[in-house]
Amino acid sequence: MDRVTPRKFATTPGTRDVLPPESTRLVDVQAKIRERFRLFGFGEVLTPALEYSEVIEEPKLRDVSFKLFDPDNQMVMLRPEMTTPIARLVSQRLAGSPPPHKLSYVLPVYRRADVGRGRSAELYQAGVEVVGSPSSQEDAAAIALLVDVLGSLGLRAPGHFAVVLGQTAFYEGYLRHVAPHVAPEILRALAAKDLVAVDALAEGLSKEAALGVRGIPRLVGPASDGAVLEEAVRFAERGGASEALVALEDLREILRHLEAHEALEAVILDLGLIGRHNYYTGAVYEAYAAGMGFTIANGGRYDNLLERFGQDLPATGFAIYLERLLSVLPEEDSSDLVVLIGGGVGGTETAGVLRASGIPVLHLSEELPLPEALSYARSVEAGWVLYPGEAGAAELAAVRNGSGSEVLKVEEVAGKVLSEARGVAR
Repeated sequence: MDRVTPRKFATTPGTRDVLPPESTRLVDVQAKIRERFRLFGFGEVLTPALEYSEVIEEPKLRDVSFKLFDPDNQMVMLRPEMTTPIARLVSQRLAGSPPPHKLSYVLPVYRRADVGRGRSAELYQAGVEVVGSPSSQEDAAAIALLVDVLGSLGLRAPGHFAVVLGQTAFYEGYLRHVAPHVAPEILRALAAKDLVAVDALAEGLSKEAALGVRGIPRLVGPASDGAVLEEAVRFAERGGASEALVALEDLREILRHLEAHEALEAVILDLGLIGRHNYYTGAVYEAYAAGMGFTIANGGRYDNLLERFGQDLPATGFAIYLERLLSVLPEEDSSDLVVLIGGGVGGTETAGVLRASGIPVLHLSEELPLPEALSYARSVEAGWVLYPGEAGAAELAAVRNGSGSEVLKVEEVAGKVLSEARGVAR
């Protein structure tokens, strides 16, 4: 008799169900980010989760992609990131429209990397791409938008987060002049943030070249302090690397615009940062939050990617990792969700009045004593329990402090709840 293997009713490795209240918070954060993107003039796009394998060219991205075959036996991939699909979209769908194209997205991407070590295979992202402008002003505007988004969600720089900014073209330009024969190996080591390997590769170079190859990746400091750029200029001038000097001037221009955006204090310069993807060509950056070892966002300039799709258009943009971001956002002290207990038809009418005032109401038809109602309210992260009463009155109890209840008119409940949720003492 054949043995029947029972079906596993579980999520696949690296994926998970997102339940309330986390799912509610995720959706709320997405809505807030969408609003900031819209305020900066970005139009939202949706791309298919599946792309033909030829769309994704970079080896690192292909290696981490989920691959399958369509009915015509063509290999397709679940998108491992959004930059390349948007490059395809612009080339195919917007070829007749005048650039620049300012596009945003809030979508999941899928990667197999490091699932066995607790990493997620399904990543919720939000990001923007500016396609069709070579201006360093657009790089600065993208970084400023990232700072704005994080600030709108309650994070403050530099205490809560910092944006680390590098310049891919600077170090590449320097290496092309002083160590062209080992430049690819050094760049691979630096992209992996392996300074030990960089130092080892520098041992076979001249003393002057080795000094720069080792020293430039260690140039780190506040963007508001000119010392980092001054030292970088000295390295480039001693190495005769004119391309590197041009890249530094581009970086200076970005910093001038960041100062105009009032975002400079959020930025740290790191000239050893060159980006993890091969398509980066200029400014590149990563956002880090206090207490987290992973980036919460990354981005940069990629001026050559669209050539693959038949469009010679420069581009820049960033992506935010939303689940990582959620884990570092400030905890909300109070919730405006009200659990309304029973009350029959009168309870239904009370729920309607509160919802019309903008108060979210979870109405339970069952009558529950206050201890059980408070326990339920905590399980759904509600802030309040409400019992409708006679003659337009209601008994309101705060969940967080268990300090008892008070009797209010129904029309007073909304004001009480909203003022507490906003942190306003009444």
